[in-house]
Amino acid sequence: MTTEKITEELNRTMASALKELQRLVEADISGRRDFVPVVSAFLGGVVSTGADLVDLQLPGGGLAVLASVEALAKARAINSVRAAVTSAEQSSDSVSGIAVGDVPAAMNYLGQELSVALFKAIHELPVPHRKPEMLLRGVEALLANLLSQRFANSSPHDVLDSLCEHVHMALNDLEGRKAQRTH
Repeated sequence: MTTEKITEELNRTMASALKELQRLVEADISGRRDFVPVVSAFLGGVVSTGADLVDLQLPGGGLAVLASVEALAKARAINSVRAAVTSAEQSSDSVSGIAVGDVPAAMNYLGQELSVALFKAIHELPVPHRKPEMLLRGVEALLANLLSQRFANSSPHDVLDSLCEHVHMALNDLEGRKAQRTH
């Protein structure tokens, strides 16, 4: 099964589960005292089972899934879930609510999610390691691993050079915006 087919099937499954959860909420069972524990146990089971399945295929991947889910849960509000449920019929729907053609929003979303994960992880380290330098070393390790694993068929060094050019452009853009605000 291709990655696209797996993603489509998972999106359909998630949309169906979210619709069912929304139906239960609208059926006014939310007034019951056990509603939150039942939903929490269900979601915890889905997340832990998903992480275990990932771990079977990619040892250590389950922890990455759990960290991502935790960061997502902290960063996303109920409005994101409602948006995903109401757009569930669209094949391109996602929890992020970003339109398919909105590349800048997708880039910003990924940046924000990575930032949340990084800051969460930095606070899990021993206190002496909670320094800005450690954040940079973490990004360095992430980039080195990503470049060597995901861009092995092309030149990882060329990809890094291109990335650096784009980071410089983004920094220049941010500095320009900052200068405009101060004038």
